[in-house]
Amino acid sequence: MRGQRPTTLCAVFKECQKGHQNTTKLLAALKNIHATHPDPAQFQAEFIHYLKHSLVVFRREPAVERTLEFVAKFAGSFAAEAGSGSDEEKENAGGNRKFHMDLFDFLLKSHNANSQAVRFRACQLINKMLNALGEDAEVDDDLYDRIFECMLMRLRDKIPAIRVQAVLALTRLQDPSDQSCAVITGCPGTDPTTGPVRPELRCYYRWVVIIVHVVLLVLAEKFHIRALTIAQRLQVLQQGLNDRSEAVREVCGTKLLQSWLRLFEGNILDLLGCLDVETTCGTDEEVTTGQPTGEETIEAAVMWMFKQTPTDELIMNFDLLGESHVIPLASLTCESALYWRCLCQYVKSLGTEGEEYQDRLLPTLTALCDYVQSHLETLPSVEGGLDMTSAVDDHLRKEFVAQQLVMILGIPDLTDEVGRKRLRGLIHDMLLSDNMTRPLLKLLIVRYCSVQTDQEARIRDLVEVIADIREPITVLETSLSQEQMRQKELKLASIRVQLNEAREEMDQLVAAQEFQKAAEMKGRVDELELSKSDLTEEMQPQTQEVRTEKNDPLTLLRCLTIAAEMLQTLTLKGLSPTLRTLVDSLMLTGIQSADPAVRNMAVRCLGLTAVLCKDTAVQYLPLFLQASQVDLDAIQVTALRIVFDLLLIFGLKAFGAENSEQQNQGEGEGETEEPQQATPNNTANSLLSILTGMLDSENTDIRTNAAEGLAKLMMSGRVLSWKLLSRLMLLWYNPTTEDDTHLRHCLGTFFPMFAFSGRSAQECVEEAFLPTLQTLLDAPDTSPLATVDVGNVGSLLTTLTSRANMKQFCVERTGKPDLPRDMELCNEILKDTYSPDVRMFCKILGTMEPTASSTAHLKDLYVLSQQITQELDDRMSLKYMDQFQKTLCELCPGLTGDGQGDTSQTGQENTSQTGQEGTTGNQRETEGNKEQSQDKEGKSTAAKKKAATKTPGKTPARRGKKKADWESDSDADAEASVSESPAPATRARSTRKAATRTRVNLKDLLSDSGSDAPQDDSQAV
Repeated sequence: MRGQRPTTLCAVFKECQKGHQNTTKLLAALKNIHATHPDPAQFQAEFIHYLKHSLVVFRREPAVERTLEFVAKFAGSFAAEAGSGSDEEKENAGGNRKFHMDLFDFLLKSHNANSQAVRFRACQLINKMLNALGEDAEVDDDLYDRIFECMLMRLRDKIPAIRVQAVLALTRLQDPSDQSCAVITGCPGTDPTTGPVRPELRCYYRWVVIIVHVVLLVLAEKFHIRALTIAQRLQVLQQGLNDRSEAVREVCGTKLLQSWLRLFEGNILDLLGCLDVETTCGTDEEVTTGQPTGEETIEAAVMWMFKQTPTDELIMNFDLLGESHVIPLASLTCESALYWRCLCQYVKSLGTEGEEYQDRLLPTLTALCDYVQSHLETLPSVEGGLDMTSAVDDHLRKEFVAQQLVMILGIPDLTDEVGRKRLRGLIHDMLLSDNMTRPLLKLLIVRYCSVQTDQEARIRDLVEVIADIREPITVLETSLSQEQMRQKELKLASIRVQLNEAREEMDQLVAAQEFQKAAEMKGRVDELELSKSDLTEEMQPQTQEVRTEKNDPLTLLRCLTIAAEMLQTLTLKGLSPTLRTLVDSLMLTGIQSADPAVRNMAVRCLGLTAVLCKDTAVQYLPLFLQASQVDLDAIQVTALRIVFDLLLIFGLKAFGAENSEQQNQGEGEGETEEPQQATPNNTANSLLSILTGMLDSENTDIRTNAAEGLAKLMMSGRVLSWKLLSRLMLLWYNPTTEDDTHLRHCLGTFFPMFAFSGRSAQECVEEAFLPTLQTLLDAPDTSPLATVDVGNVGSLLTTLTSRANMKQFCVERTGKPDLPRDMELCNEILKDTYSPDVRMFCKILGTMEPTASSTAHLKDLYVLSQQITQELDDRMSLKYMDQFQKTLCELCPGLTGDGQGDTSQTGQENTSQTGQEGTTGNQRETEGNKEQSQDKEGKSTAAKKKAATKTPGKTPARRGKKKADWESDSDADAEASVSESPAPATRARSTRKAATRTRVNLKDLLSDSGSDAPQDDSQAV
């Protein structure tokens, strides 16, 4: 009956399948049944009987999952009772502990059952029971050894789900503080990653390596290659050959590839045919995910196979070459061309040992150029596009083969002057050809750079090529009209009549021997002959060579592609007149085109030009910003990358920012003497406001590139802002970015690298510590951030601010005092000890390494921790605070003696002294600031109401200043700027209003410009 507590085991197991709402009541009911049962052995037998019904189900049914979760909690509650309480309670818990151990014994005996469901559920329940023991639980040595041995056996299970549960169970057994733990030393392979990685994560990685190792062996031994799709084959090779573990790469290269090769009797060409090299490698899309492309994966696989075979055998088995050391065009396929190119590159990588083999694989450079040209001439023209009836597959095949042949042109030695001139002429002719696609143009430009090393000559030659493509020479033919032609014919007939008469008269004069007159008549005949020839030429159609400018999208795209590839190879400092002319005549014209592909390439070319010249970058930066906001998504991404490249190269200072490389370290840090000097530069403010707004874009590529660019700006020191760091961290934890693996990987790499790059970066992380946690805690229920595990965020921030990791990365300490993160957390706890967030703060405080800047600071922390302990009632919170106090006593042993006694004697007297002496300390620091003194007195009064005893002297004032850095909710917080003027070295950090903190407006914090601005005295009251 609903609402009644079940009284039998059968009823409990039925109810626990329905949901988690009544788990607490069911646990209490089951404990009552266990306590009142007359025979504990019979209870255990009946309990295991009902548990077996769930162990035989392999599918992840919700009812089974709830049952196992309930059983793990029930067993874990027994272990918790046995480890806590008085001595009498521990004696009474002996029977409960026996039940816990017997349940483990039953599961360990069932781990090697024939049924895969029983093996899976046994490993899963062992994992859940270990996790239910708690963080500080201890396991008997015998039980530890049995679990370790059984889970090692299950790592070799043929079912992947069972291996996963075994890895999770072994990870739970690892001791993070013991580097010689058997779980770590017992697994092969090492973790090649560096950085502040927690030991349990490092161990988890090692066991994942073992799983991948086993999977690859299973694929090599038990699966035929045709059982996998082409995409699965490439995925296995991509992940296996590019894994961080050397053992995984070795297995994939030596075991998996060799087993596949044996299936084809050692024929590498047949194996390449199963990988579909034409489709996999024949893409010209830009890869931005950081993952290896299909062509790189296949090339790596071929190189692995080459390493397993002697070179002489490779050359001997390659029998496709003819007498001229080239593959006949009739038998040239995609696989043979790729294999030929990879084999030539492999032989060249051998150095002097491969020179002899290279002569057997390649002809002379001149003959090779003729061979490549003969194939390139067979490519169809791309100006008119391909018809539906044309052989598209044949065209793609020829294009892929052409790419491989052009890459082979870079292998021979260029010392042959005749061959080098022939190669230069071939590239020039191919660039002007109409059948060159964009991938081929890229490869041709790369080859031309190796031939023409002089940058100025290269620019001149390629600009001439661009001019010939865009303004080709055309022949115009003009003819006379019919009337003009009739007049010319009449005139020509008249000249012919006169010519005949002149010749007859000259003959008569010669016959009469009047030679003088005959000579004169000869001149007349010559004049008529000349007039006749001129008139005949005038009657012929006239041809004229003129240059006609072409602005069609295909022509513009070809020209811009050549220009972009040329600009990427330049290392000039400034723009030559030729390049400036190219900007005006080609790039700006392309930006105005209606075709998106042309606009995108034009923006890219203009960005590459701006990288070479600072003035050009300043001139066209507004254009890039406009394109990054209002154009198509692909063009926005290109423009956004250009903007970040320009900021990284020239800095914000080049675009009008004053001292942009020294950004705010926190609220109120840069105090200025005159309020008008604190006004930030509007250009830098607007610039970073636009870039920070890109983090809210719905487009994944725009958001990812914006986050990556901002991370690079912070990593390079161009921008330093704790608000921007907090914003990136919130974006990293935001559930909406869960599918964006590139963003997660980029930010996950950035945080530890930035945090330990220097002291200023470490202070920036410390400033962002508490505001980031508070933003997550104050997130409304409708926000995705409400589902983020705040404890996980706190653990990451604690790791990033760990002094042990700072020493590991050799971060030098300066004379600046440590930012009191621990003091801030203590003050936050004392604000409201009944807040639901207190346990989380106490847990973070317990795992945090206190800042040992001075003995006085440690004593202050100890006093505050005692006050927190007196006001807290939560058992877990008190446990964390005890752990924090033990850490303080280890750093300062004097706290366990006189320090603790003095604290107990002073009691509440320090509360009244704190307000007066703290105010006196503030008056000495701020030199008579009345409003600030009143604010300190108000804070002291609020502290009295909470009975928060503070230490006398200047410590409360110093703590209040640090606390106010993140507590301030004044208008200056919302108007914070990006850049700051450097604060004078003799000025102290300006104190801020320490009023009662209200709930943080998530929208305001996320829409902030990403940095802090210096505040004047009027704003920092």
